[in-house]
This record gives sequence, structure tokens and C-alpha cells, in this order.
Amino acid sequence: QYVKGNSDMKKLLSNARFYTMISENDYYDSVLIENGNILKMFKTKPELTGIEELDLNSAFVYPGFIDTHTHSFEGGLYNLGTYLGDISTLKDLFAKLSFSQPISNKIFAYGFDENKIKEKRFPTASELDRIFPDKPVFIRRVDGHSSAINTKAAAQIDWQQPLPAPFTGHLNRSWNGRASNWFHRNLDEDSILNAYFTAAEIAIKKGHTTVHTMIGDAHSDPKHFRLIKNNLRRFPLEYILYPQITDCQVAKDLGASRIGGCILADGSFGSHTAALKEPYNDQPESHGTLYRTDEFWEKFILAAHKENLQIAVHCIGDRAIEQILKCYELAQHQYPKDLRHEIIHNELTSDETLDRLKKARISAVMQPMFDRLWAGPGGLYETRLGKERTSRTNRLASIYQRNILLTGGSDWYITEINALKGIDAAVRIHNPAERLTPFQAVKIYTSNAAALSFDEDKIGTLQNGRQADFVCLKEDIFQSNNISNIAITQVIKKGKLLL
Repeated sequence: QYVKGNSDMKKLLSNARFYTMISENDYYDSVLIENGNILKMFKTKPELTGIEELDLNSAFVYPGFIDTHTHSFEGGLYNLGTYLGDISTLKDLFAKLSFSQPISNKIFAYGFDENKIKEKRFPTASELDRIFPDKPVFIRRVDGHSSAINTKAAAQIDWQQPLPAPFTGHLNRSWNGRASNWFHRNLDEDSILNAYFTAAEIAIKKGHTTVHTMIGDAHSDPKHFRLIKNNLRRFPLEYILYPQITDCQVAKDLGASRIGGCILADGSFGSHTAALKEPYNDQPESHGTLYRTDEFWEKFILAAHKENLQIAVHCIGDRAIEQILKCYELAQHQYPKDLRHEIIHNELTSDETLDRLKKARISAVMQPMFDRLWAGPGGLYETRLGKERTSRTNRLASIYQRNILLTGGSDWYITEINALKGIDAAVRIHNPAERLTPFQAVKIYTSNAAALSFDEDKIGTLQNGRQADFVCLKEDIFQSNNISNIAITQVIKKGKLLL
């Protein structure tokens, strides 16, 4: 349903401005492709005979966008469920939920934020029971770090520790993780594959040709990693897989080259579980939570590093970032390697921490839309952290200027998978000192993103021999005052027209 034309034959793409993303203002007029790769690039359109030509109608063309941090399974799955980000009361929630269609006889809803509704609370299990007494219900908070379930779900989940008493249906911390893992694991293979195909469709429509995605429960279960790996050729875009496990031998047995993704060092600002060096502004008694000990992380990171596995760990607060950074530094000191280990999110940092990241050659995988959504005056960051610490969040320019490998992602399903919105957010970070230029912002979704997966010789730039991955836009990102709303006219993957 996606593929139009034969990618094996020679084809001339013309009437466009092809930005190479190798250096600023470096662009070509026409590109000759064959067998899914760029054969030759031309400053002026050549006179060729016997070659199929695709007129791009004066488009502005960039390397296909790469999102370096998603939960694509959840993004696709929840897109098939019920969105709750636009409700204002629990009555609205119950009304929308009543129309939900089951997936493998389960009800999924996402995007819920109790702070945005009149009642300022989660729905209770008994309230959910009235709508769905016989089907398990899972309502996930917008940040993914808490949820609500009904009695049917509570009875079926194999809890490792007793539920909080009295049980209301609201879950956080390990109970939330246990519940989400149960719901995700207990789906049939068709539902799992359908979620990934749905995710691919959504990503392509937003200009992505490559997507990094997490698979697993962030503890020890690779879940459907083998299923997706064995079906990778069926998807219209490239998925780069992260088994969310902490067992290095299992990762090696799976044939993985990386490990982690969203294995959690801490939680989130919204749930007061991001681990901070200083207490929360609105909860002075709390510093958040380090989810695991220093000893656990040191053992895991050293073992993965020795096995040449690229490691990715979720770190939001400054205390969590420093906990993981210390282990990365130890691994690099004992066994120096270019594995491009990742700190995912990397939200609250000092200059000293950034200098240490650079020295240890750690990659920062960040989500500019976090700043757009939560860093404005009076927003979540200021409420939780105060103004001074808010100014030290999402430090894109400081990271980029240090030549730390900085890449862009969405954390989809947490925020929408939409590189143009991420680029727009990156050039308009609330702290002017941390704004990227448009060229830099595009790089973190193209050439920098390709380097994160060691694919810089294959994707991320437009030049002879590279893969023919393109996103074609109606306007020039580098000249636009409204990047978020630029229309995508075509998406091409390995020479095949997908959109």
C-alpha cells in the first residue's frame, strides 16, 4: 500500500532543492538514484535519456528524518485506543471510554493528565468497572509513569508485591510498570504487528524514514523483540531496535547490538519521581527517586560495555544523570571504546556535568518538545524546579557547542512523533541561550541521528552512495517562521515513494 514504482531502476529526481546536511547552504538541483541508493547528485539538471523522472514540484528536500527515541509499539497501540488528552472532566473521560474498541479483549487509553481536569484526580477502579466490568482497562498518564486500572485488570495481573491499600485503581512506580507490562505482553501476535505497522504509517506521514524504538519491559523480558526482528523487512521504514532488558547475555543471544532504551534510572518531573540533587520546589520534603543502586548500575554498565553493547538509560533529574554518568566514566576509563552510550532525556544538567559527558564521549538523546510543553513561564518545570533550575533544562545549545553527539527524538507516545515540531521547538527553546540554529536543529534529526546508530555512512546526509531516503517539504525549513506547520509533500525510502 506504500510502494509506488520500482526502486531498482534508475530514476532522476528533479525540480527541487536537495540539502545535503553536510554543511550549511550545500544543496543540489537533481539526484539520480538506483537500487535504493543515491547514484549521483547534480547542481543543474542533466540531460539524460531512457531514465524515469520524478518531478518534485519545487520541493525542499532533506535526508529522511530519524527519531532516536520512541516507544513505537505503545505509540501504535495507543493510537488504536482512546486519546484522553483533550478532556476537561471525568464525565468526559467516561463518555469517551465507553466508545473504546477492545484490542485483544482489552481497553487501552492514553494521554491522561489529572492536572488538566476539573476533579484533579484519576478515575477509580470502581468507576471504570461500571463501564467495563468484564474487560481489563488500562489508562496511562501522559508521562507514562502512572496509570489507572479497573478491578478486572487488578485480578488478572500477577503482582510481585501487594497492591497499595486501600486499592483505588491508581498505580505508580513498580505497580505501574507491572501493569503496563502485563497489558502489552498479553496481546496476540497480530495485534502486536498491527501496532508496529500503525506506528510506521504515522511516522512516515510526519516525514520519518528511520525510527529508534524500545522493545521490552525495562527489566528482563525482551517480550516481542524476536517477533519484530524477524519481520523487520515487512515494515515500510527502518526500525532500530533497543531490547529493554538488563541481561547482557540475553541481548547477545537476541543478536542485539545495543541494550536498554528506557530502562529507568529515575522517573519524571510530573510525578515527582525524577531524582534531584536539591528538593522539589513544590514538595520540599522530596528529592525524587533513584530506582536502582549504584552497585546495580556499575555491574550492568561494565558488563554491557565489555560485551560491546551500546547502552541507553533514561535519566531525567540531575542526580540520576550523574549516577549513570559516573558508571559510564568508569567503563570508559577501564576499557576505552567508541560505543556512543546514551543518556536518554538528559533534562537537568550543570556545566560540569556537560563537560564530563563530552570527556566520556556520551551521547545526549533529547526531546525538544519537552521544553515546548513544560518549560514556559508558570509551567510544569517552574512549578517543580523553580526558575533557576528550569533555566538549566534542555540545554541543547550548550551540548551542541561542546561537540557532544546530540540527537532529537519524541519519546512517542509521550509526545507526538513529529520531527518538524521538534525542530521548531529546538530553535525556540524558552531559554534563548539554549536555542539551536535551524541548520543545527535539522542535523539532530538527520546526520547526528544517523551517527548515533553508527549509520553515518548509510543515512542522515545526501551524497553519492548514501541510501535514497528523502523527506520533501513545501517550504524551506531554513527560511520558515513556522516550521511546525510546513507541509510534507513526499516521503521516499530507499528510492520508494511512501507518501
